[in-house]
Amino acid sequence: MKYRNATELLPPQLLQELQQYAQGETLYVPRVKRKSWGEGTGAKSFYLQRDMDIKSRFKQGDNIEKLGDEFFISEDAVKKIVYKKGDIDMRANEIDYSKYFWQDELIRVRRSRPEDWKLNGAPGYDSEERFFSDYGQELPNDEESRKDIWENYVKANWNSDDRILLAFETHDGKYVGGGNLHAINERNGTFGMFVGASEERYAIAGAKLMLNYAFNELRLNNCHTGFIENDYIYQPIFVKLGFTLEGTRRQQVFHNGKYWNENLYGLLAEEFNAKG
Repeated sequence: MKYRNATELLPPQLLQELQQYAQGETLYVPRVKRKSWGEGTGAKSFYLQRDMDIKSRFKQGDNIEKLGDEFFISEDAVKKIVYKKGDIDMRANEIDYSKYFWQDELIRVRRSRPEDWKLNGAPGYDSEERFFSDYGQELPNDEESRKDIWENYVKANWNSDDRILLAFETHDGKYVGGGNLHAINERNGTFGMFVGASEERYAIAGAKLMLNYAFNELRLNNCHTGFIENDYIYQPIFVKLGFTLEGTRRQQVFHNGKYWNENLYGLLAEEFNAKG
C-alpha cells in the first residue's frame, strides 16, 4: 500500500478538521461502495422484469422457441430463466422421483407441453395409422402449421376439466409417446382414453398409469373407446389392457370409397383393479 501526505490531497479546511481527530497517525480511507451491476443504468431492473415476464408467459403455455424469438434471446437462455432452481421446474434432474406417482419401471408420465410438437412424430397424412387414430384423412400441413396446431391444442386443454394431455418418457428423458383422458363425465363416472407410442410396451405402460389415475384417484368407473374395424395398431393395445367388445356401430365412418364399422370397447374400474 502506498502512503500519501494528507497535505497533498486534502484542502486546508478539511485537513484542519481532520487534525482535530488524529495527528501524525496513519489512516486508511475506505473506497466508496460501488453500485452493483446495472443499478446505475436501470439495466438490472429491466432484466428482472423481463425474466418475470418470460416466466409468466411460459406458465401460461408459450413455448421456449416462441419466447426466445419475442425476447431476442437464445432458447438456452430462456430455459435458464424458466427452469431456474427454486422455481417450478419440469426438468427431470430437478424432480425427486423417489415417490413420483406417474411412473413405473419402464416410463414416466408428464403433462404435454407446447414444444412437444417437435417430438410428437405424428404418422404421415397418407398412412393407415393416421386413419385409424383420427377416423379420417386430414389435409397435408407443413411443419409450421403442424407446430401451430399442436401448440394451440395443448394450450386450449391446459386447464381443461374435460381433457388431460400427457406425454410418456423413458427414465432418461426420451420422449416415446403420449395419450389423453377425454370426455370426462364425473356425474356418470365415464371417460375416454387414447394412447400412442413408438413401441406397444410404452403405450401399455402409459395407459395403465392413466387408468390407475382415472379409476383410483378421480373415482371414475367406466372407460369407453372405439376402433375402426380391422384396426391392427390401437385395438390390440386396449384388448391387452382388458377392454372388452361391447357393441358395433355399423358403417359409421366413410373412408377411401367405403363405409367402415366402428367397434366399441369398455373397461370398468373393478375389472382393471382385479387384473392388477
